[in-house]
Amino acid sequence: MPPAVLAFINAELGPDKNYIWITISWNLVAAVVVTVSGRLADIFGRRWFLITGAALGCIGSLVGATAKNIPSMIISGVIFGLGGGFQEMCFSCVQELVPNRYRFTVLGITEIANTPAMFSALISYAFIAYLELGWRTCYYWCFAFEFASLVFLFLFYKPPSFETKHQEDHKTKLELLKELDFVGLITFTAGCTLLLVGINRGGTTAPWNSVSVLAPIVVSGPLFIFLGFWEVYAPLRHPILPTRLFKKWRDFTALLVVAFVCGMLYYSNLALWPRISALLFVSTNDIIIRGLYANITSFSTFLSSIYCMAVMPWVGHERWQLMFLVTTQTAFTGALASLTIIDKGRAIAFVLLAGMTASSCSPLIAGTVSLGLDDQKDMSVRFLARGYSHANFISGVALGIVSTSRLIGGAVAGAIYTSIYTNHYASSIPEKLEFYTSSAGFTGSFESLLRASANNTVAAYQTVSGVTPAVIHAAQLAVK
Repeated sequence: MPPAVLAFINAELGPDKNYIWITISWNLVAAVVVTVSGRLADIFGRRWFLITGAALGCIGSLVGATAKNIPSMIISGVIFGLGGGFQEMCFSCVQELVPNRYRFTVLGITEIANTPAMFSALISYAFIAYLELGWRTCYYWCFAFEFASLVFLFLFYKPPSFETKHQEDHKTKLELLKELDFVGLITFTAGCTLLLVGINRGGTTAPWNSVSVLAPIVVSGPLFIFLGFWEVYAPLRHPILPTRLFKKWRDFTALLVVAFVCGMLYYSNLALWPRISALLFVSTNDIIIRGLYANITSFSTFLSSIYCMAVMPWVGHERWQLMFLVTTQTAFTGALASLTIIDKGRAIAFVLLAGMTASSCSPLIAGTVSLGLDDQKDMSVRFLARGYSHANFISGVALGIVSTSRLIGGAVAGAIYTSIYTNHYASSIPEKLEFYTSSAGFTGSFESLLRASANNTVAAYQTVSGVTPAVIHAAQLAVK
């Protein structure tokens, strides 16, 4: 919900140039936490990590609902990211509950279960249009779902306990804590954080050539290089990034690249499409229609969930499905570049289809990675009889790394695309606004008109002296 209502949050609590960090902070923190929590859950069990994620979601919701300024909203995003990082392991959890042949089906069912969230943008705009609390209601809505998930997880989710997972080695939690890869954990966290902070600051809160942008990006490079050597050569019992995973070029490493690219499209669409559609295709006074347009990316997720549940398991041949989805995603993404301000129908179709193909890749990759972890024939009967396998000991970190790759792709793309969008708009609008409005006969203060164009509403333009309906129409056309 927050990406859909960022403009309304900034209008009430800002203006603050750092408002985009409300959502960036979620992606940044979740991208780091999902791999770390996945590794820890592989060792200590998943139950309390998921419950903790839901509890953090409740706290983040309440912080956002009661925030008085943008920094408080960013803190809410950080807490959401912590909780979301834990909750991302649900794709690993549901696959452990069923036989291998049903894994893709249950992944599709998991996506279908997320249907209420797929309409979050439309629901958000309905709250803004009809409820006095406005965008804050979105956070109370999130709290309701997070609290419900917390209760259901506590009552009904009972995976193998710590004692069950370690009844063969008889190790205590303290012994396992001593065996953790703390150097790798700290290095991975620091490298990802510095890289994402630098990338997301570039072109938004600081120029790309500034020290505050370049320094974190440059420092992250040696950290990742050190991390690679450490994970390969250090005598680790529980590495944060198991090297045997990355040796599976076809079953794992290649899929990380696909997850990264799909994340670039999907998460950047979530952030940019509501702003672009509201600017080009919808009246500023028609909030519900703006919400409907903003929800198109989520509609694509709904279609992909049906595909994942009903079509993907039936077709099989996962490699060819993935190749088809990536190819069509590339085609529809390229087609988006051909749109103009009058191509409303084509814009809806291309965003819907591009989003569907991108989001369909996520469960397909999750299922393919989990099935490729170990040779199922080598599993001992006693492990299978107890409801878990050797593969499950690294499934959390394996799918966590996939999620990290997808989220980092979204963060990188979102930063770059937002920077291009914002900077190009800022440099182009003065010239275009002056040209269009002078042609319409405007002779008033251009500086006042330029300030009014930031809101691009009729009410904002009417505060400028010398404005006529023709000038307002020309100004709105220039902004488009």
